[in-house]
Amino acid sequence: METGKMLNTEQKKKIADVLEKRKHGLTCPMCQNKNFIMADGFFNNNMQTDFSSISIGGPSMPTIAIICDNCGFVSQHALGTLGLIPKG
Repeated sequence: METGKMLNTEQKKKIADVLEKRKHGLTCPMCQNKNFIMADGFFNNNMQTDFSSISIGGPSMPTIAIICDNCGFVSQHALGTLGLIPKG
């Protein structure tokens, strides 16, 4: 994926298909809504091992977020666990 580009329809469909197979009736834990939208890009959460400092770079966990279209609750899902990125 090129830098600065949003997820295209094909990428979103692939992610949605994987989530749909695994979610079994997703309901927002805050408002009980059943409708979600997908973020237009991935998150790359830095893994931290020291409570007294913050490291930039190093190990990370790529995730995709789905967002409740009623209250805005954000649910992140690990792309590796979903089989959507190569195992390293």
